[in-house]
Amino acid sequence: MADSTRDTLLNLLDDRILLLDGSMGALIMQQGPTEETYRGERFAGHAVDLKNATDVLCLTQPDMISDIHQQYLEAGSDIIETNTFNANVVSMEEFQLADLTYEINKAAAGLAKAQAERFSTPDKPRFVAGSIGPTKVQLSLNPDEPGVRPTTFDDMVASYTEQVRGLLDGGVDILLPETSFDTLNMKACLFAIATYFEEHNVEVPVMVSGTIFDGGRSLTAQSIEAFYTSLSHFPMLSVGFNCAVGPEKMRPWLERLSGIAPKYVSC
Repeated sequence: MADSTRDTLLNLLDDRILLLDGSMGALIMQQGPTEETYRGERFAGHAVDLKNATDVLCLTQPDMISDIHQQYLEAGSDIIETNTFNANVVSMEEFQLADLTYEINKAAAGLAKAQAERFSTPDKPRFVAGSIGPTKVQLSLNPDEPGVRPTTFDDMVASYTEQVRGLLDGGVDILLPETSFDTLNMKACLFAIATYFEEHNVEVPVMVSGTIFDGGRSLTAQSIEAFYTSLSHFPMLSVGFNCAVGPEKMRPWLERLSGIAPKYVSC
């Protein structure tokens, strides 16, 4: 199935530009969710606040998430992203939900996949990309306490592995490590993906997306060339930028990336 998906994507990309969806968080915020919205019945007595734990809405408000997927598909998206940007062990610890990382990712993938299949046609197949965010910490540096790292590379790999396991078991077509502001975090993520693929004899296309700021550098001051070179060993389907400096300012940086990367480019 993975090879079939890759072939279909490559054939489509040879023919036209594929459209990604947009922000999940913005559409959630438009609905004014309250603490009770996030908790639902299941987490009514949870020990800590869950407001802004958007990933848990896959369990407590699945209809809301499904409706957002539907809106993007109706608008013409070829690829929709799962509501799992922060659904990794490292980030979910803040909400005391780390033990539900797998369940949240699998549920999120199922919600998106159901809608994608509903909208797919032979002429316009729809795909689900498992969104894998950068976590809330940096491996390269710690601005709050420079001599101390908030986590280890191995712990980050284990965190990402649990997320990847849930997304793949939920049926995603693509994995999308995105919004990379620390390339060492991204390297941990890609190592986790590659190891999981090898150990479980499974593989899906992987799209890689970073974040740039004014001057065309990452949060850790890497140039575009350094960012791509650091990750170029990985057999990714595409590379690009998201959550950056806006369309007009992004264009020259995307052009520069396109000039050095023999991959499809996303933005």
